[in-house]
Amino acid sequence: MVLLFGLSSVGCGALLLIGGAGTSAIAFATGELRSTEKVPLAELDRACAAAIEALGYDKVERVEQPGKIRWRALTASGDAVDIHLTAEGTDKTRLRIRIGVFGDEARSRLVREQIQQSL
Repeated sequence: MVLLFGLSSVGCGALLLIGGAGTSAIAFATGELRSTEKVPLAELDRACAAAIEALGYDKVERVEQPGKIRWRALTASGDAVDIHLTAEGTDKTRLRIRIGVFGDEARSRLVREQIQQSL
């Protein structure tokens, strides 16, 4: 059992799932925080705009394609912030957040929390 735990918590493919009743699962893997939010693409897009403004990120860029939106910004320390939104039907949107080249779980969770507060 200890060996299994040890093997499951090391390596580049580490995965963390968190969720509860009525919430979507959140996964952090390969430097990216991923979740599926139970809101339409346009609503999550507005929440991202509000979150980016609240967090004070610079050089904000938004690119929209059919069913997809990508936000790019920079933190005060110059780390890249990439937020990808992909529609999964009319009332669900896949959210992916990466901060920096290798990803930063704590700051990615902060961004997601700010997005949630902006909904």
